[in-house]
Amino acid sequence: MGKLKVVVDRVICEGIGPCAEETKYIELDKRHKAVILEPGKDKEELFKEVAEKRRQEVILDLTPEEEEEIFRAAEACPVNAIFIYDPETGEQLYP
Repeated sequence: MGKLKVVVDRVICEGIGPCAEETKYIELDKRHKAVILEPGKDKEELFKEVAEKRRQEVILDLTPEEEEEIFRAAEACPVNAIFIYDPETGEQLYP
């Protein structure tokens, strides 16, 4: 298991949706903005929590397969609204 810090810029996000097709960790909310689903948090409560935020930042503990999903999701975003960082070093891994 590895940790990644995943950031969605909800201002840039246009809600096109290919990111959500690549991983179980991203869904579009009612405003068609990407939301990172956090394990253990109720999805509807999370949607309310991030509704007015400009950015959502989450550190996820992922299997190697899930890490690949997150990178595919970020790569699928046509407006580059998903950023991935190493949470320990702060190094930007994508884009």
